[in-house]
Amino acid sequence: MGLNPNQKRAVTVTLRLLEERLADIERVIAADERGILYERVASFTPAQRARMNELISALREQIRCAAEEFHLSRESQSAARYVVGTVSLLWESVEEIRARKLKSYGKVDPQLKQTLDPILQRIVRLLLDLTATAQGDAESNDFQI
Repeated sequence: MGLNPNQKRAVTVTLRLLEERLADIERVIAADERGILYERVASFTPAQRARMNELISALREQIRCAAEEFHLSRESQSAARYVVGTVSLLWESVEEIRARKLKSYGKVDPQLKQTLDPILQRIVRLLLDLTATAQGDAESNDFQI
């Protein structure tokens, strides 16, 4: 017995997300990353790296088996939609750390509204410009960096 359309969609989406996260994990395994507020150290032994890469290959093979067995289709994804979706989630997170919303973490210094919020407002504007640029909006480059 095969999958009904809703089951097929659920299986496809879940395995697609798994495959995408495997690509992320592969990137993390390969090299250290360093940002402004984070550092991710890939301190794996060569044996660990090799084994993780083998496991990722095995996982991809199982995804391939499921795709063939149940005729799961490949989705052509728009990089612009990925950027827009990712930025939307980031924007929401940034909005949640505005001074007025930090009350749930304790008493809020009244100065935060003048010090933190302007930085967050600039971040939001840059995120909006990033979204507009990803969508091909020519007017998106009006924010001065």
